[in-house]
Amino acid sequence: MAPRLLLAGLALVLVGCSGGDSKPAEQRDRKGELLERIDTRPREIEGPQNKIRRLLAERARALQAGDVAAFAATATGAQRAHDRRAAARTRALGLERVAFVADELQTKSGSASGAAVLYYRLRGTVRPFRIARRIVAHRTGDGWRIARDAPRREAAPWEVGDYRATRSAHVVLLTPKGFDPGELRPGLERAYRDIRRDLPRRDLPRSVVVIAARNEAETERLTGRIARDVVALANVAARWGRGPAYPVRRVLSQRMIVVLSRWRTLPAAERQVTLVHEMTHTALNPDTSARTPAWLVEGAAMYVADEDRSAEARARAAAGDDISLARLSKPDVIFGMNAREQGAAYAASSAAAYAIVERHGATGLFRFYDRFNDQDIFGRPGARLTNRVLRRSLGMSLADLEGAVAGG
Repeated sequence: MAPRLLLAGLALVLVGCSGGDSKPAEQRDRKGELLERIDTRPREIEGPQNKIRRLLAERARALQAGDVAAFAATATGAQRAHDRRAAARTRALGLERVAFVADELQTKSGSASGAAVLYYRLRGTVRPFRIARRIVAHRTGDGWRIARDAPRREAAPWEVGDYRATRSAHVVLLTPKGFDPGELRPGLERAYRDIRRDLPRRDLPRSVVVIAARNEAETERLTGRIARDVVALANVAARWGRGPAYPVRRVLSQRMIVVLSRWRTLPAAERQVTLVHEMTHTALNPDTSARTPAWLVEGAAMYVADEDRSAEARARAAAGDDISLARLSKPDVIFGMNAREQGAAYAASSAAAYAIVERHGATGLFRFYDRFNDQDIFGRPGARLTNRVLRRSLGMSLADLEGAVAGG
């Protein structure tokens, strides 16, 4: 670069001091030769942000390949140790279509920080997963390197534990190293077939991703805080459309998580019921409006899993230990309850679903479920909206349903 700059300076001096055409022809020819040798083509200057984005692309390729040395080479400081462990763990998972996409980068002096999104897919599945990240990069003697790459909320499986992937007809199962997947995989396959039979028109993917987390702590690193005593959960991320119905516009990710420390303590029959229940949520969540009442979300899953708690609901109502469907008509309200209230809420939800099926059949239950996606039905989530949707879809009121749950 330095010789070219010297020539450019020399050319400018020659032009500036030429004094017209008084120079000899030989000197003018030399000036023209020098000018021709200068590269005047426009140059694209690669700034720090572009360099960091290119570094993130290299990082994605190395992570997908499970290349420990290449992945760690994109980092600096303590991040290198994290990267070596992460890349080694991904070898047993079969990652595809890995990408790091920088969203917002702020650069100052030799540092940069901002938000990014990590995309990946597990071999044998269709839907990718996305994880919001916070990144920090430093400019070193070897160029830009990642000093920190951490999840904003939900961690990737390889950041939580050393998992192994096993694949069957309809399930990609991630289990901790040393755990026998044969203990869980057959039940998941049966649950998948049950849902395909009972809910044939629902959006259950060709292969469902299931992560068997060791305990509650691992589960919460994967998905955020979970409700007390949860054994398994459907972990579906979606983007909702416009109101008033707020239907799911796009499914961002779709998987199940089983909390092994709790699931393994259940009797065999209850284990299977739990898997079917959560597989039902996994299938129905893409059709679940943001205003669907909590009791209907849980009641539908309990009906498919054959969890009839109608007798319990009637006994609780007689003892004054019940919870009204009106209170349960807001989304997610169950998860803020204590253990006693949750028990009453699940019993009421089951009884309500079975009462609807008894009067209108399973098709009536799911017709009611889907009507919350109707943009012609206005209303905010709650008892009034639930009553309105019940009347329009089934011709019954919420008060009628409350009476049926209580045994009236």
